[in-house]
Amino acid sequence: MIRTYQFLVGVGIRDYCIRFRQHRSDEMSHYAKDTWDAEVLCSFGWVETVGLANRSAYDLNAHSNASGVKLVAARRLKEPKNVTYTIINMEKAIIGKNLK
Repeated sequence: MIRTYQFLVGVGIRDYCIRFRQHRSDEMSHYAKDTWDAEVLCSFGWVETVGLANRSAYDLNAHSNASGVKLVAARRLKEPKNVTYTIINMEKAIIGKNLK
């Protein structure tokens, strides 16, 4: 969402003309866990410009199951690679309220 916001501002849309709206559970695709729309205020009102859906690997898994072909990529490393991850736990209710 932040990258989308930065892109919209970067292409010249004023920050106060951008808002994000979270979909209700009955608006999302059956396989989406969460969906947000980036909306831009135009002369004819708020218009959805970008849809952001958390669909995990639904499409990839569906194609793989239908075709019987494993659609994953893997590369063997000579030595294990240690990776550090940062996990962000968002307070969706607060974000939604503030971004409207």
